[in-house]
Amino acid sequence: MSTCQTSPGATSSPAENAFVGRQPIFTPEVEVFAYELLFRSGEQNAAMITDGDRATANVLLNTFTDIGLDTIVGSKKAFINLTRNLLTSHNLSCMPPDRVVLEILEDIEPDEEVLSAIEKLVEEGYKIALDDFVYRPDLEPLIGTADIVKIEFPLIPKEDLADHISKLRALGVRTILAEKIETQEDFELCKSLGCDLFQGYFFCRPQVISQRKTQVNVASVVRLMSELQNPDITVGEVEGIIQTDANLSFKLLRFVNSANAATTRTIDSLKQATTLMGISRLRSLASMMLMTSIDEGKPQELIKLAMIRGKMCELLASESRATRPDRYYTLGLLSVMDALLDKPMDEVIPLLPLADDMNDALLHRAGELGHTLQSVINFEAGEITPPISLSAEHLTSAYQQALRWIADCNIDG
Repeated sequence: MSTCQTSPGATSSPAENAFVGRQPIFTPEVEVFAYELLFRSGEQNAAMITDGDRATANVLLNTFTDIGLDTIVGSKKAFINLTRNLLTSHNLSCMPPDRVVLEILEDIEPDEEVLSAIEKLVEEGYKIALDDFVYRPDLEPLIGTADIVKIEFPLIPKEDLADHISKLRALGVRTILAEKIETQEDFELCKSLGCDLFQGYFFCRPQVISQRKTQVNVASVVRLMSELQNPDITVGEVEGIIQTDANLSFKLLRFVNSANAATTRTIDSLKQATTLMGISRLRSLASMMLMTSIDEGKPQELIKLAMIRGKMCELLASESRATRPDRYYTLGLLSVMDALLDKPMDEVIPLLPLADDMNDALLHRAGELGHTLQSVINFEAGEITPPISLSAEHLTSAYQQALRWIADCNIDG
């Protein structure tokens, strides 16, 4: 049995294209209820996933900023798999709650941090599904948060299936989705036991949808991310940063219109888009862009180093009563751009519209900005050379505060 239709797509090289796999989820009447979105790196209908966080972020950005949610799912909902890091990162607020169902993967242990993150998402209006679920008593707190439970048909012996479903119903589960359905017999059995939704190769294999990708300048994303750390930044200031990069502007407009496609109103200006998103959602979107725009060979530790360095510079600037400590944060963050882009800093500088004192600090460690940055870099190498008027204790304290701060940022997600 096949209910698939040919998927839309563009033809060009994988490096130039955005790819997303989709697999339909069906009702008992074999009508499409929703689509599960899957990571794909090319036209091949298979996934080689080495970094789950990056894969999920790619699915989200390819869907909302390159291909378009409506192109992939039409008016249906999109099921999206979450890793633990993304679940607990608080970086999902940019996703429209009325268009997505968030799937909690089976390898995520339901500890206090996970349950708290799920409860927050539920409060924000998101629907939760549990993926590849096999009942265990210790998973009952997780069941209580879910709107949909997906049971992996081959993992449960057929003679135990009815009891398994009864336990879930007794715990208040209203919607049970049977997945990995591969034969008519599987479908009829699960339907007779009261399953509500169905997914599997019996109905349709995943399809790959592609579209030409809009590449963003990594430097622009890093600069945006750094400026968004300033608690006093305004939406107007964010608009000014984004409009310096045409591709970044396009992606934001595409994201906002894709996420709000249920409305008839088209968002056609950056002012409208940034106002509608708000600072918190913009920060979430920028974090995902940063994760996916860095070359796959570059470790996430490099971003962590940059953020710790930036925060240390900012804290030291505050201690020395420098004006605009937020500029010191930006300086520290941008100081690793040469490593991120594999270019010498004098070739990176033209990519960033910065003031002369920032350029001099990055290139020559000149001025108060440059001296503070050099002190932090020396500290990373085990050398204690505090800025003028500050002590070794200030450096150590700034480092400890920066470590606590980076832990709260959840940069892995």
